[in-house]
Amino acid sequence: MEPSSVETDRIVQEFDGDACKFCERYKNKGLSRSSKLLLRFILDNAVRDRSVLDLGCGAGGLSLELLKEGAANAVGFDLSPKMIGAATELARADGFESRAKFQLGNGATSELPESDIVVMDKVLCCYSEWKPLLKNAIEASRVMIGFTVPRDEGITKLPFRIALSIVNYFQRRRGGVLFYLHPLGSVDTTLRDSGFNRLRKQTSRFWLVFLYSRV
Repeated sequence: MEPSSVETDRIVQEFDGDACKFCERYKNKGLSRSSKLLLRFILDNAVRDRSVLDLGCGAGGLSLELLKEGAANAVGFDLSPKMIGAATELARADGFESRAKFQLGNGATSELPESDIVVMDKVLCCYSEWKPLLKNAIEASRVMIGFTVPRDEGITKLPFRIALSIVNYFQRRRGGVLFYLHPLGSVDTTLRDSGFNRLRKQTSRFWLVFLYSRV
């Protein structure tokens, strides 16, 4: 089941509005704590000379950091035109215009280039249906898949779900992006059935960070 036009329109509207903020935050502070954790997981398992596919790339910060660490090239997809514009400008400013390409596209439905490393940083939770996005990512990945999802487990699970339901209530009223919690066991099973093993998992304050590798 593909994401609805209402869902994608909400994503475009919200992240178009946040593009400048995301860009400035990256320029001034770098990656968020959870994104740095995902970056470290990938670097610990070798990134040099590998290709990167960044689904829901936003302002492109994670792709750019991987390029700085020796990735061969990076391709980013995002639904927000202004995020793509911000990512392209940042790549140009860092001298990566020949190695980074950011383009409009839905990671769940677009034809994706086969790449060594696929990343989805805080992206699955924006989709009401996670299976098409994950399936597309799996088919595109030659080596690794890394992703970040909300911290929906352990002793924080119940208070986290209550807090998220409140956030979604106000998001729904304002026509904003809703945040979805997906069954982590089913996500893990899908990856394992597709030939991936989990290499790393770690929590940050609000997020769970995972790295999987092909067997």
